[in-house]
Amino acid sequence: MSLDLYQLRAFFNVAQTLNFSEAARKMCVTQSAVSHAVAKLERSAKGELFKRTGSRLSLSESGKILYRACETVFYALEKAEEGMSAAEGRSLGAIKLGATVEFGTTQLVKFLKGFMESDPGIQIDFRFDHELLRPLLKDELDIIIDCKNHNAEGLEKTPLFREEYVVIAVREFVKRRGIRSPGDLSRCRVLSIDKSAKWWGNFLNALPAGGRPEFSSVTEMTHIRAIINAALEGLGVGFVPRYCVEKELQDKRLVNVFPHLKLLEDNFYAYQKAGRAGLGRHRKLLDYLKKNIPRL
Repeated sequence: MSLDLYQLRAFFNVAQTLNFSEAARKMCVTQSAVSHAVAKLERSAKGELFKRTGSRLSLSESGKILYRACETVFYALEKAEEGMSAAEGRSLGAIKLGATVEFGTTQLVKFLKGFMESDPGIQIDFRFDHELLRPLLKDELDIIIDCKNHNAEGLEKTPLFREEYVVIAVREFVKRRGIRSPGDLSRCRVLSIDKSAKWWGNFLNALPAGGRPEFSSVTEMTHIRAIINAALEGLGVGFVPRYCVEKELQDKRLVNVFPHLKLLEDNFYAYQKAGRAGLGRHRKLLDYLKKNIPRL
């Protein structure tokens, strides 16, 4: 089998995206160029690398073997390129960093100011989204910071911090609705990221089974900042990460409805492809984050 680096790169990008158009966009070439390169590689391999079912594309068994080999080769080349840059005193390269929307926009950019000033040779680009795993697996992101527990094969997981939550409302709303215990929320409007109120899981699961309120009125708001603003307007009771509302709590515009209740917390982790964990720029960033992100 004759191995051509360009053909392997084309195959690798198609295998990641399972889409010839997306692969062409990533490589900045035409779709026909990618199709031609993959077809030549399949002829050289004397077999199909992809299974085509209608418009759906998936890797064949041979394709899976070659994909794992490509990961090893291309990530090793990336590490070598970084090493050569370091030896010549050049930039270590760029990191595409993904994070959840609220944490990323309100906290991460603040925490990384020192890193970006002390290591200007490492370029960081940010992507804030609720769906981070798929872009990581497709190499659209290099590192993601997420509170979801991802168990995909080939990922390295680094613990970062624990996130505290708080139940919030304006004092007038609490007084008017007579909210004294968690059970009183059964007759109040609660504000939630989702209509099923799964968002409130860390609150509900902190209570004994018999003491959990059944929410009769849930208003869905798909952004944490919207929940905070709605609570400020007296529209209901919200459940949010504490770091999002420290200022409002300090200014007493919002109150912690159950200050003595110990709520469950979320663990935040950094995820990266295991094959890229040895990159110097990745190690520097993660070391900085572990040392500088406090308990939130």
